[in-house]
Amino acid sequence: MNPARHPYRLLPARRLADADEARHVADLVRVALLTSPGERLHRADFGAGLGPAVLFEPLQGTLTGIVELRARSSLERALGDRIEVREVTVTRDGESTLRAQVTYRLKPAGAAVTIHVEVGP
Repeated sequence: MNPARHPYRLLPARRLADADEARHVADLVRVALLTSPGERLHRADFGAGLGPAVLFEPLQGTLTGIVELRARSSLERALGDRIEVREVTVTRDGESTLRAQVTYRLKPAGAAVTIHVEVGP
């Protein structure tokens, strides 16, 4: 049985949409990136903080470095048994947009995958 897609989607047959393993892990990476630390009740250290809360912080060069560090450590803590994080890059686009690019490899011998996440208006 395949895991459910995230965010959850209902099919016309009143079932949750399925995802293959690669898609499921990509969904989990996005969740880890967009969740703010402290947002999860029993896992206060979960999340990289790239979600809406970061839009209220000044978008300076140091912010991208902090988000990169939080993203890498959050992904390694939350998904370290499933993926090997190769590269995390956060860039600023204008005054109100952050873009994150994460390259990872599925364990034990998967191909490298790159996903992009954008936060902005």
